[in-house]
Amino acid sequence: MTIQDQVLSSRINGILLPLSAMKTEKDWGVGDFSSLREWTNFFASLGTKVIQILPLQETAPGETCPYSALSAFATDPVYADIAGVPDITASPRAQEFIDSISFKIREWHDAKKAPFFAVKQAKLKALWFGYQYFLETEAVSNSPRFQAFEAYCAAQAGWLRGYALFRAIKEFYKWQTWTQWPEGLRNFEKSAVNTFESQYREYVNYFCYIQWILDQQLRQAKVFAQEKGVLIFGDIPFGTNLDSAEVWSERANYRLGWEIGAPADQFSKGGQRWGLPAYDWVYQHSHNLDLWRRKIRRVTELYDIFRLDHLVGFFRTYVFAPGDEVGCFDIQGEQNQIDRGYHFLRMVLEEAKGKLPVGEDLGVIPNYVRRMLVDLRIPGYKVLRWEREDNGYYREPRQYPQVSLATTSTHDTETVRGWWETMDIRERANIWEMIAAQKTDGNVPFNDFSQRAILRRVLDSNSAITLFAWQDIIGTLDRVNTPGTVGEENWTYRSEYTPAQAAEAYAAQLAMYRELLKETGRA
Repeated sequence: MTIQDQVLSSRINGILLPLSAMKTEKDWGVGDFSSLREWTNFFASLGTKVIQILPLQETAPGETCPYSALSAFATDPVYADIAGVPDITASPRAQEFIDSISFKIREWHDAKKAPFFAVKQAKLKALWFGYQYFLETEAVSNSPRFQAFEAYCAAQAGWLRGYALFRAIKEFYKWQTWTQWPEGLRNFEKSAVNTFESQYREYVNYFCYIQWILDQQLRQAKVFAQEKGVLIFGDIPFGTNLDSAEVWSERANYRLGWEIGAPADQFSKGGQRWGLPAYDWVYQHSHNLDLWRRKIRRVTELYDIFRLDHLVGFFRTYVFAPGDEVGCFDIQGEQNQIDRGYHFLRMVLEEAKGKLPVGEDLGVIPNYVRRMLVDLRIPGYKVLRWEREDNGYYREPRQYPQVSLATTSTHDTETVRGWWETMDIRERANIWEMIAAQKTDGNVPFNDFSQRAILRRVLDSNSAITLFAWQDIIGTLDRVNTPGTVGEENWTYRSEYTPAQAAEAYAAQLAMYRELLKETGRA
């Protein structure tokens, strides 16, 4: 049975916790792949069947949002479990370096927010020493391990070479954008790129080595999860940064100068500009959606379930032409949009080979998108606070389609407690009537009783998958991200406790969660 069939024929529950937030005793201040195994073990003990970890794509220094990444394929080195890299363990220079920053590691570990940049720089240095040891021992003797590395590079060459070159050149030119590089490199001219690669081959291969290490660690974590009966839920961001490996090396897939965003709404009268380059869908379709086929294959190698970010963009993308203040959709006519989306989603299912895509279909979405998702057996999202009938009343979760994912919040919203405590009192009266079948004046505080009722209502839904942010289970206010804002609060959320500490600190909430899973047949 495929994972798609397995999930959609059952009733399961998952927990969303960004990998970076997974605190453990030994992490360096950002959750790593060792943390993922520890939290997987913990969540499995609660009865959880899915863990959503959000995108792991590498970001530039100072950028914490993984939806604006340096590559659609490469994993961020910040997630490396340094203690689990054999070359680092065996390298005296690496161990000396780690010892020399032990006080810093303790400082990062104890920080309330994830200090991405400092941790990544330190891990990159430790990985460099490990890589040098790998060259001195494994490469020199052409050992089986070195041969495994070469096999990995060959298998992943479709994205790995362009990424490794991009990263090496970025470092070489002190993080200048590729549009400012010397002409030959800027234009990805074969002779200039090959010359750089031959001159700095060892450095270029260092970035391949890092991805090899990260791939092994993520795959090991996924195998560990499978043994615990847990599925790992990853993510494919819709776009990448203009200053990214694929835009530089495969720019025919993009309309440079054009920017993607969202139409005007009550929050943004001129629409939203996301600062990400628009796709050239005509080119992509004429090339059999090759870039996206590779993205889907990559994500299905690493995850059991994957989220298709900004799903409606595959049907129609809101774009801003160079110099334009007002945007427009890049394809006109409903049937044309339906045809483009259908063609794309059929490709996704073909490449997923039984793994399960989940479509992020939130916001203003044409009805044909949601109908198609159900027809193709791709779950869309049902967020309790946004599901309404035409008369304004909240939709009964038992009426959600089975092919859907029901949840209380997302990484872009307030937690369920934050939403409940800031809601208009009339709205609270409206939704509490649906949740508890009680008419009130809306004066219903967020407490153990109301929290249990809210979670129970979602778990009772008809959706094959229900999923809660960790903060919604433990009843805290900590957000992962606040859209439309830039600041140190975004994407740096970190669990206050390790799993062992959380089991004690939140004993009552976790007992409630386990009971609810059993009561609703999702254990």
